[in-house]
Amino acid sequence: MSITINRVYQKVLAIANKEQRGYISPQEFNLLADKAQLEIFENYFHSIKMAALKPKSQLGYSDEVEMIEEKLHPFHVDEDATTSTASLTLPPNTFKIIGITRAGNKVTQLNKSQISYTENNPLTKATVTRSTFVREDDGTVTIHPAPTESTTFEVSYYKRPPQPKWTYVVAGGKALYNGSASDKVDFSLHGSEEENLVSRILMLAGVIIQRPDVQQAGLQDIQLTKQQQNS
Repeated sequence: MSITINRVYQKVLAIANKEQRGYISPQEFNLLADKAQLEIFENYFHSIKMAALKPKSQLGYSDEVEMIEEKLHPFHVDEDATTSTASLTLPPNTFKIIGITRAGNKVTQLNKSQISYTENNPLTKATVTRSTFVREDDGTVTIHPAPTESTTFEVSYYKRPPQPKWTYVVAGGKALYNGSASDKVDFSLHGSEEENLVSRILMLAGVIIQRPDVQQAGLQDIQLTKQQQNS
């Protein structure tokens, strides 16, 4: 279930405006909201790596790896992509490739220095049933060996969260929430991340409105949450 963007904005304003600490405009909020969401999302991949090193909990609902995987699940996409050349275009919202398969066989990811070695060695040179790929900087991957005809690959990946947007209309010189706007975008993160979002946005907003106390309030909430989770 997504997190309603207006709910987060109203919480951020309520805390920031307390004791006249400052006002965060809708434009500023939307920029900070996108940054905060991406920071939380990107941190999942670091957290799951660290959690995998810890002893696994016997209680599935409290296992850290499973909890993070649950939060990542809405971003997991399996999608077919077809090409007749060595260049395979990834979906535009691809954040992290999970895997690519070719006719049911896994395509192994290599870097450019590795591929130059494997392709020049007859024992490791890629075949149709043992293919490899290299990710390029232009949103494509290079497949080895290159298809000789139109070939469909299954690409599994984590998609990038869409940019959140608090939409509004101006009435009486004030911005009023317009929840029926077609371009409104709620947060895509798991519902449990609502307070984390509020804290991170406050921390970022403290810099913009030049109020260290607002920044510190958000930072303290983040640190407290981490302490509680690790206790």
